[in-house]
Amino acid sequence: EIQYFFYSQAFADGFRTAFAVLLPALLGNYFGFFDIGLTISLGAMCTSLVDTPGPVVHRKNALLIFCAIAFCVACFTSLARLNIYTMALEIILVSFLFSMFTVYGNRATAVGNAAILVMILTMDTPIEIVDIVPHAALILAGGVFYTILSLLLHTIRPYRIAQIALADCLREIATYL
Repeated sequence: EIQYFFYSQAFADGFRTAFAVLLPALLGNYFGFFDIGLTISLGAMCTSLVDTPGPVVHRKNALLIFCAIAFCVACFTSLARLNIYTMALEIILVSFLFSMFTVYGNRATAVGNAAILVMILTMDTPIEIVDIVPHAALILAGGVFYTILSLLLHTIRPYRIAQIALADCLREIATYL
């Protein structure tokens, strides 16, 4: 059972996500820039929610679109948090807009939920006006880092997901028989 777990798709996805989220924070801490590393990790973590199984073209498009959305949401949230009324308006608009992404399927739902998560995690961060774009750029950098890592791993082993799915199916059939 342990061997099957370590060769499963769930373990591979979990390891990739943990590596992509922890690496920027650990490097930031090592070099004395923990806040920067943590912000990059935030972008990578939210982007990992969008990386759902499916055709590579759809995954790539969803990841890149989310990176752009995350940058915009982080900028707008950092600006809106300066006034309680604009923040309330943004919460209503962003929540409604990205909740409506459920109409377009699971991948779009993941993009919408991750965008709302970026808003929630950014709304309480004290950011000066001059630091709004750099903060959003760090979130974008984390998203781009995760996107590159995910697509690079797929390029190195393009049939890994199919192999693991077939192995899981064979194991379930053997268990059934």
